[in-house]
Amino acid sequence: MTQEHPVLLLDTNIWMDNYFAHRPFCQESRELIAYAIEENLTLAYAATSTKDLFFLASSELKRLARQAAGSLSEESARACSSLAWGFLQNMTEIAVAVPVGEPQIWLATHYRGLHEDYEDDLILAAAESSKADYLVTNDKALFGKASIPTFTSPDMLAYFAMQNPAAGL
Repeated sequence: MTQEHPVLLLDTNIWMDNYFAHRPFCQESRELIAYAIEENLTLAYAATSTKDLFFLASSELKRLARQAAGSLSEESARACSSLAWGFLQNMTEIAVAVPVGEPQIWLATHYRGLHEDYEDDLILAAAESSKADYLVTNDKALFGKASIPTFTSPDMLAYFAMQNPAAGL
């Protein structure tokens, strides 16, 4: 990939930050995704992030609904699931999937000595096998472990601002 139009592999936590305003890096994740879309950059996600996003978003929405109402009605649970489906649809419309199959699973299991979290190891394996130029994650435990440069969402925005001062980031 050219540095003119880099491919950004976004970790699941960036997608979660994008969809939930109460998360610490929400604003930066939203700005990064908006910038990438405006600049016609390619956003990517590991295929396994689809199930993770759906599960985490649905669980978080249900937790928030319980917190607000004291309990979770069947109607609220269905609404939470519907919203999680919407997040998933949005992600798959604005980004492309990086396949995660047998080679990535094999690689992820071999990353265990480097990093003990299997979900993160699948992200590292997707970064290794993809054509992505950058991994964007707010999980600092992944820094220095990916085969491609890794940035937090605020740092990726700062990097792009240095590369393109006219963008107004």
